[in-house]
Amino acid sequence: MPEIRAQEGSKKPPSRRLAPDARAQQILEGAISHFAEYGFDGGTRALAAHLGISQALLFRYFPNKAALIDRVYEVVFLNRWNPEWKALLMRRDLPLTTRLTSFYKDYNRSIDRYEVIRISLFSALRNESISQRYVARLREQLIAPIVAECRAFVGLPAPVSLPLHPLEEELVLGLHATVIYGIMRKHVFHAAPPTDPDFMIELQVEGFVRFASEAFQRVHAHVLKSGERAGQPPPHVASIS
Repeated sequence: MPEIRAQEGSKKPPSRRLAPDARAQQILEGAISHFAEYGFDGGTRALAAHLGISQALLFRYFPNKAALIDRVYEVVFLNRWNPEWKALLMRRDLPLTTRLTSFYKDYNRSIDRYEVIRISLFSALRNESISQRYVARLREQLIAPIVAECRAFVGLPAPVSLPLHPLEEELVLGLHATVIYGIMRKHVFHAAPPTDPDFMIELQVEGFVRFASEAFQRVHAHVLKSGERAGQPPPHVASIS
């Protein structure tokens, strides 16, 4: 695919000499801005032009585009990941509604960034490694634990006895997509987000939990009736947010 040419007037004047760490950080920040605005289709030449540096200087700090994308993944996504989220979701001394509401309020604030949402969507459309890795982490650390906690809430077998089914994950992914849609509108469609996102999350979680018992029971009855087995491959997730 041909490289995307830098837009007229987008080149920056030559940068002054910087210490290696400062230069690497400048390149990284510029790459995040570039990927968030234009996606991943352009080559390193367009990226270097956007940064106002030569390709040779870019390659001195990042040997190839894949290495730069790996670093973007660490900064934009992994550095925003809170390792306490999973532990919070599994605290059965707290009501399920309380856990989900607290988690989603914090998660929503964490990803409410222009670069996070747009790089998420661009990487999903291009099937970049960023998307693949984050989807795997999302399922392992958030979606699967929420399904397990919903089963415990409803009184269904634990995953160790009965592996998770994709339909159960779809129920949780539905909640997940509903919660984050407000910031998707904000950063992708440039439309006004909810005026009180925390209150909306409370309503969305309460509605989900209220319906959880019937929904999960119906899923298990459907699986038994259709003769399917649990533990099928997880459904494809189009966006990593």
